Amino acid sequence: MVQVTVTAALKVAGGPTLQLSTTLEPRSYTFAAVTLGAVGTGDAQQSVDLLPDGGTVVLLGIAARTSGGKAATVTLTPVNGATDGDPFDVDGALLVGTPGVLAVMVAGGPRSLTLANKAAESVAVEILTGLEPT
Repeated sequence: MVQVTVTAALKVAGGPTLQLSTTLEPRSYTFAAVTLGAVGTGDAQQSVDLLPDGGTVVLLGIAARTSGGKAATVTLTPVNGATDGDPFDVDGALLVGTPGVLAVMVAGGPRSLTLANKAAESVAVEILTGLEPT
């Protein structure tokens, strides 16, 4: 069993602050790092496997940054076998720690992701997933 702690604070300028915190205990995790080439190059789009043969993704964290460390936009398409979910843009970071939300991204939840760079420069993408056995 792995322990993953998530903490965040949502702050509205001149308004309220909402503190968020949770601890997840997935059975295991995977970590992947890929570099997407600049838009229009052959490696601007890549597929990344999230799971071994069995299991369910219960946590998905993504960070996309330029070589200068600035947030980058990538298009993410969740994939489960021959089924693709709807593509959507991730602007710098994405965190989903709810299995129900992951399950509606693509039927049965994502088993891999297709990532496409939208920038004129290369982008580093890091992906952390928490896994439960099926």
